[in-house]
Amino acid sequence: MGVEAKGAAVAMEGVPPAIAVEGGYEAAAEEDEEVEEAADAEEGGEDDDGEGEKWLGQYSSTQSILLVGEGNFSFALALATAFGSGANLVATSLDTDEALRSKYNRAESNIMSLKRLGATVLHGIDVERMKFHADLKNRRFDRIVYNFPHAGFKGKEYEVHMIKLHKKLVNGYFRNACCLLRPCGEIHVSHKTGASYEKWNLEGIAAKFSLILAEKVGFQKADYPGYNQKKGDGPMCDKPFKLGTCCTFKFKIGDLKKRKKWNRRKAGSISFIGGNTSPPSRPPPLVQALPRLDFPPPVTLVLTPQPHVDVQRQPPGFALNFSSTLGAPYFHQLASVRPVLSIPGPSLNALGPPAGIPSLMSQITSTTVLTPQGHPWYEQRIIAEPLRTIDYFAREHQGSLQREYEMLRLLMPGATSLSYSAFLELRHRESVQRQERLCRMIANSCQ
Repeated sequence: MGVEAKGAAVAMEGVPPAIAVEGGYEAAAEEDEEVEEAADAEEGGEDDDGEGEKWLGQYSSTQSILLVGEGNFSFALALATAFGSGANLVATSLDTDEALRSKYNRAESNIMSLKRLGATVLHGIDVERMKFHADLKNRRFDRIVYNFPHAGFKGKEYEVHMIKLHKKLVNGYFRNACCLLRPCGEIHVSHKTGASYEKWNLEGIAAKFSLILAEKVGFQKADYPGYNQKKGDGPMCDKPFKLGTCCTFKFKIGDLKKRKKWNRRKAGSISFIGGNTSPPSRPPPLVQALPRLDFPPPVTLVLTPQPHVDVQRQPPGFALNFSSTLGAPYFHQLASVRPVLSIPGPSLNALGPPAGIPSLMSQITSTTVLTPQGHPWYEQRIIAEPLRTIDYFAREHQGSLQREYEMLRLLMPGATSLSYSAFLELRHRESVQRQERLCRMIANSCQ
């Protein structure tokens, strides 16, 4: 445990302050020159001590290296052995410690050797979520390496669903790795070549995260003595797989300013309260228009405005009924009676007195009721509605009748034979009956 802590402390020397959020390497970009100067000074100190910089393949002992997707940790051990120290190495695997012992024969011994050399070993690290891991989110690396990513043996390599699974895995790796990378660092992917593997489109996926291909070099297993690639999945997980022709793709941050702008735009697209802060290109429609229905030629409706009645204002607390007598007290302000639109048919005054009761509406002989002229609360108003308002209500009334007729035919199978004219006559009779009931109610209330 003491060796691990010491190795972690050495690995953190010269690292600029880390930011544990996506795109955190941007703040460290401003200190890039200081980091390079510190690295140069460190290299000079090592030269003075006689140790110097050691290389193995594409990697140097002075680089802070994160290895992901390790199987039996033989690649990490090859680097640590060549460097003489694993202080700058962090080796991770997706499997747990128990799963590694059951899958690989030499995994336990390799891990013990790595720890003796001062390397940091982490288990259960998913490359699609590693930027949130407690041991990684506050660190930045010069090199992040993923050797031969694979989503599992769930079909043939040329099948479409397998290619989609592989691309999803690589996409998550790039998304997380660019958040753990130093400004001048590199993200490496060792990958097989061939028709099926070319369809992974590594460069296209990396471009989505402002990463460009800096170099593509051939991968030679002989450059890493002791490295044994394993299948890592299925019943033959501890067996090696054929490498064939393969390359190491080295990606760098292409345009740091563009990356910053992309991060600001991504952060600005989410507001603290209402979601997207950018205005929409066009306002959404308020109401979706209904399809136009074909109706038979409608019958012309005649709109007859009723005479305007301006009821006199009475002292507060009493209302005036149609018989010009004071009724019960009221508790609201009286308003002027506006003209009423009616459908074709006889007016209310033309219906005649029902059951011998004199018509109350016929008692109103003028547009106003006489009121004392000396009272301050007296007011006489004549309200004239504009003609366009009458036309508007006429169109609305006609449209409502047409919609009601169409719905009646759809909902009631027996009404399919009902014509539009017969429908209007039916509605007219119902209106006359309502008027008669209204007259009887008024007459009974006055008795």
